[in-house]
Amino acid sequence: MSRNLQMEYVDLYLVHWPMSVKPSKPHFPMKREDIVQMDLKGVWQAMEECHRLGLAKMIGVSNFTTKKLQELLAIAEIPPAVNQVCVDQSYKLS
Repeated sequence: MSRNLQMEYVDLYLVHWPMSVKPSKPHFPMKREDIVQMDLKGVWQAMEECHRLGLAKMIGVSNFTTKKLQELLAIAEIPPAVNQVCVDQSYKLS
């Protein structure tokens, strides 16, 4: 990771979405059948290893619901430092 970025470490490394999609050309909106289960435990363990190796000063998540955060906290040795959430005025809040 750090060689590609030409730096020794990143300040914050995020899991951007709590899901995976089948390989395809990017398209929006995504179809439900294109969404596949993410290996949350495997992904987070790899993130924790990046942190332990000093490649990421902090690790976190983005766009995780409360339920997904609880799932993550149940398996995490290192809790996420951040849950970055995008809020846009065009989103309907109900």
